[in-house]
Amino acid sequence: MSDISAFQKNISLKDHNTYRIGGSADLFFEAHDRVSLIAAIREMRMQNTPYYLLGGGTNVLVADEGFRGAIVKVKHQTNDVRDDVIVADAGMPMGALIIKAQSLGLSGLEWAAGLPGTVGGAIFGNAGSHGGEMKDMVIAVETYDPKTDTVKECGSSACGFGYRHSAFQENGMIIVRATLQLHHDDPAHIATRMKDIVAKRIAHQPLAQRSEGCVFKNIELAYSEEGREAITQNEEFSVFRGARFLPAGAVIDTAGLKGTRIGGACVSEHHGNFIVNEHNASARDIIALIETIRARVKEKYGIILAEEIKIVRNT
Repeated sequence: MSDISAFQKNISLKDHNTYRIGGSADLFFEAHDRVSLIAAIREMRMQNTPYYLLGGGTNVLVADEGFRGAIVKVKHQTNDVRDDVIVADAGMPMGALIIKAQSLGLSGLEWAAGLPGTVGGAIFGNAGSHGGEMKDMVIAVETYDPKTDTVKECGSSACGFGYRHSAFQENGMIIVRATLQLHHDDPAHIATRMKDIVAKRIAHQPLAQRSEGCVFKNIELAYSEEGREAITQNEEFSVFRGARFLPAGAVIDTAGLKGTRIGGACVSEHHGNFIVNEHNASARDIIALIETIRARVKEKYGIILAEEIKIVRNT
C-alpha cells in the first residue's frame, strides 16, 4: 500500500460493531496481515490523519457522528502452535482461538468460552471472566510503535496488566500478535468446561440481544472505599464481603435500574451491567443511559462507576 487511495471512503460503521449503531468513517481499511496493518498506520501518520483501530467491534460504541479520520480494522488472524504455546495474530477471533486450543487438547482459555472479540482486543482490555484473565496466559506481545516506527516484543511484565487494563491503553503501542502459554489436557474435559461456561453466560447474559457486553467495570474493593462502605452498610451486598469485587451488575440491579429506558436503549432485565439496543437506539441514547446509571449509583451508594465500554469518536 503506497497511498491513501487504498482506503475505502465514507463507510458506515454500523456493520462493524455489535450494537449496530453509529455513523460513518471518512476512511476505512481492513488489514489482513501484519504488514498491511503497520503500513496503514504509517500512512495515516504521514497524512496526519486521526485513526482508530477496531477489532471485533465489541465493547465499543460508535458515535452517531461517526469518525472523522480512518478506521483501521484489524483482521489478520494467522496462528502457529508450538507444543503447548500458541502464537496468534491480534485479529484472530477469540472464539476461533478457543475452539482450536480445545481441538488440540490445550487448556487455559476455557474461561473465555463464548467471549466475543479478538485476541488483540482481549489483551488490550485484559479481558477476563469466571476466574480467568488474558494476563494469566500471555508470555509476550509483539507490538508496533507508531512514534518510532519500530516493531518490538514486550514480555508479560511489561504489559502493565491490571483489572480490565493494560499498558497499551496509555502507551500508544499497537498489538500485532501474542504468544500464549497453555497446557495439555484431555480435549473432552476441556470441552465440558467450555460448555459449562457457555451455559452460565446464556443463563445470566442477554446474548440474544444487541449489546456490547458489560458497560461498567466491577468495583475492585481493595481500591474503593465507597465499595467497601456499600458492602458494610447494605445487607443486600453482604454476599460480597471478603470478595475481590462488588459486581457492577449487582449494584445497578439493587439501585432499581433494570428496565430503565432512554430512547431505544434499555438496561437489560437479564443483567444490570448490559445496556441493550432494543429499538434502533442511537449512540446518544446509550450515552444518556450510561450517565443516568452513573448518577443514580453515585447518589444511592456513593460509588462512581467506571466504563468498560470505549466510545469511538473524535476528541
